[in-house]
Amino acid sequence: MVDHRVLVIGAGIGGLTAARTLALFGVEVDLVERRTAIGGHAAQLACKATDRCVKCGACLVQEALAAVTSHPRITIHAGSRLGNFRRGSQGFEFTIDRAEAPGSGGSPHAAGTAHAVVLAAGFDVFDPQAKAYGHGTFPNVVTLLELERGLRAQGRLIRPSDGEPPRRVAFIQCVGSRDARIGHLWCSRFCCASALRAARRIKALRPETEITVFYIDIQSFGRDFESFYGRCRQELRLVRAIPGEAFEVEDRGVRLNYTEGPPHPVVEEVFDLVVLSTGMQPPAGLDALAERLGLAPPAGGFASGAAVEGIFTAGAVRGPMGIADSVADARDAAARVLAFLGRNRALPGDPSAPAGSPCRHRVVPQGA
Repeated sequence: MVDHRVLVIGAGIGGLTAARTLALFGVEVDLVERRTAIGGHAAQLACKATDRCVKCGACLVQEALAAVTSHPRITIHAGSRLGNFRRGSQGFEFTIDRAEAPGSGGSPHAAGTAHAVVLAAGFDVFDPQAKAYGHGTFPNVVTLLELERGLRAQGRLIRPSDGEPPRRVAFIQCVGSRDARIGHLWCSRFCCASALRAARRIKALRPETEITVFYIDIQSFGRDFESFYGRCRQELRLVRAIPGEAFEVEDRGVRLNYTEGPPHPVVEEVFDLVVLSTGMQPPAGLDALAERLGLAPPAGGFASGAAVEGIFTAGAVRGPMGIADSVADARDAAARVLAFLGRNRALPGDPSAPAGSPCRHRVVPQGA
């Protein structure tokens, strides 16, 4: 059998899954990631198990990272970017440049010829400073990803201002999603489930915490979401309204003003911590990268699923999707690559697939 080589651009969960799947079939993979660490945003997520696994996907990311970093057929190029690129007689000729310093020209450190390319550049997180919630100014306004990092690092929830556990916490959904004023009409698909899982994790750790979730609509994706949502309604306070602004008050609390619509009056409430569920947006530089690869201009900012011969797209670069959907989409992209290369065999069982074994974590409430 011909030794094949595939270039995978992006090492988030989509790129990791595509690389891992291709390597299982004996394909040599060059995995390029512009950040200095692989795993993407998903690698920063905390396990959100309560008394049971809630299928948040955090364990899947860690398993994929371990498998990819130890696989002999996968060469990882972190802190790098695609350099020269052109279609040659034997495939796609490329160089990989170092891009360690912002604005630096980079320097070539690897080169080769790939028989196929997978674009899995993932997504960027919306910058909430464009909204009037005080992120970056008020210490006790954080993003959902920042909350996840804290839970992962400390194993508990604390206020950034004083290191104390907050008594009243508010989540604000759809920050940077479903917003015509900024041209982001899409639903980011993962925010509702991620915020609700994080909220229940906080309740499991510290049951006396009062949690309010402000939302437009709760978007349900996945087979078990309805039963999960039913448990959330019992444990959390869900308010169908989006606060307009945030104001800092004494003791570094945050006041939110909102109304559930006519004839309801405007309500003011103060919270110890406000969490912004920031949505997905296309990664910076995607337009230029897609043009270099010969792909159609990204539709709505994200790369379309339509591929040119030998070049494929996978994961959230195609549009907003959560971990499970990204894994499934990347495995599908890998299958199409293998078919293109003439390796038309059924994909093997993959322990990183969402239907795999549940995590073994559970929560013992603090003080128990």
